[in-house]
Amino acid sequence: MRRLYLIRHAKAEPGVGQDDYERALTDRGRNDARRVACALAAHERLPEVLVHSGALRTVQTAEIFAAQWPRRVELQEEIGLYDATQAMLFARARALSDSIETIGFVGHNPAIGELAATLAGYGADPELRRVNVKYPTGAVAVIDFEIDSWSDIHRKGGVLVLFLTPSELEAETD
Repeated sequence: MRRLYLIRHAKAEPGVGQDDYERALTDRGRNDARRVACALAAHERLPEVLVHSGALRTVQTAEIFAAQWPRRVELQEEIGLYDATQAMLFARARALSDSIETIGFVGHNPAIGELAATLAGYGADPELRRVNVKYPTGAVAVIDFEIDSWSDIHRKGGVLVLFLTPSELEAETD
């Protein structure tokens, strides 16, 4: 079995007047990332590796997630994730090393959200609908695949085991 975490970077500064690649997380984004990472820490089979795009907001999101988890997580930069399309991310997932069973991509919309919708064919209907409607900043989809090799991933072949957003966690604490 393989598990893929699809993480959209947390809330970032507006892109007005600065290089998009250098946009940092806002205070809200940092807090959201911590809350989501802590909620994920309660789940089994956290990623062994988080691959981020190299854009500052994805680096910061990945670092916050890794810092909140109980065991070491390797962080890898892959610049191609910055402007990747859903098709490019899909091909990248199929090319993952089979030595890694659980991995996370920390990237950008629309590609991250589109990939989650493309891969998740099974799971609770309300969650599947939510993934297809909106993939907000800081959201995470966790998708399981009953496969031995990442190259066997196919469209709608995964089970959406969790879709978590920062706003859900806010609602739970209110």
